[in-house]
Amino acid sequence: MKKQIVGIMLLLNIALLAQVGVGTSSPNSSAILDVDVTSLPANGKKGFLGPRVALSSNTDQTTIPSPATGLLVYNLGTGGLSTEGYLYWNGSEWRKLNNGTTVDPSITSLECGEAQMSPAAFTAGEAYNGVMTVPYTGGNGGSYSSGTGIASTGNTGLTATLQAGDLSFGNGELVYTLTGTPAQSSPNAANFALSFLTESCSAAVSGDVLGIGETVTKVVTMPNSAAAGTLLSSLYSDLPVIDGLRMDLARVDASFYDPRIYNVSDSDQQVSYQTFATQVNENETNLNVTLTTSATPTTSFVQVDANNITYWTTSLAEVLTTNLQVKVTDGVWRWYEFKWWCMEITGSNEKTIFMSVVRKA
Repeated sequence: MKKQIVGIMLLLNIALLAQVGVGTSSPNSSAILDVDVTSLPANGKKGFLGPRVALSSNTDQTTIPSPATGLLVYNLGTGGLSTEGYLYWNGSEWRKLNNGTTVDPSITSLECGEAQMSPAAFTAGEAYNGVMTVPYTGGNGGSYSSGTGIASTGNTGLTATLQAGDLSFGNGELVYTLTGTPAQSSPNAANFALSFLTESCSAAVSGDVLGIGETVTKVVTMPNSAAAGTLLSSLYSDLPVIDGLRMDLARVDASFYDPRIYNVSDSDQQVSYQTFATQVNENETNLNVTLTTSATPTTSFVQVDANNITYWTTSLAEVLTTNLQVKVTDGVWRWYEFKWWCMEITGSNEKTIFMSVVRKA
């Protein structure tokens, strides 16, 4: 009789307190369930394993009929709702614990032509460890898993691996780790055949690409004593190089220079360009020109002026503008605007040279 009374009192006490302690006889007063593993050995701790289910969608109310708001489950990701991990029911849909959406990820387009890498250059035979970012449009906030490594072509030796993440609502960027030892140095492009969800495209990174609207400039000088034919690049090693194309010029004489664009990559490049000179109102258009590598120096550059001479005196100093398209890889082109403005400042013994390149598309 005493045992029955004690049992009834214990049950009544639990009911009144409405608390359960596992591993502790004194659960925290704020907890309905207090699981304490401090008494377990250091190498024998235990975790909490919640109910595991395979939800069919982010609004599934069939797998668990009439789920209560706040109900917590672990979704296996095998039943139609691909988001794996602990989810809770908020009254209308299953959400991640950080309140993130669990919709299947989707995007409108993958913009491989805008791929960028950081650090901004690689060196042949030296280990590279960086990231490549690839913009996308039309993200819906869904989560996506990491990918398998994608080997580079063209400039071989690099591997791009997609990192797991959450899409932005709208436009955003995918992040790939970029590792390996490249066969060639920048600006020789490493190409990657990317596939994400329903989108596929080819990304080319070389370390010398501008984003649309970005500009690179250079201001240098050339002494009047320089011999005819002197290349500006023979005096400066850091002239603008974009997509394997170097902006340059050659001295003609005291009145004229010859603006040029050189292919400094290890593969042939196809370009089209149109040039306009303000002072003499001349223009030139040349389409589908193949620039060879430096192994064939006579065809590795283009003279972009209509008659290959541009003024740079104290009285005549024209702005020369060249719009150029370069084929990066199959189906991927970039449009740049090159500008030269060179002149002799009165009283000086040198030519001052202003150069700029802006990415148009």
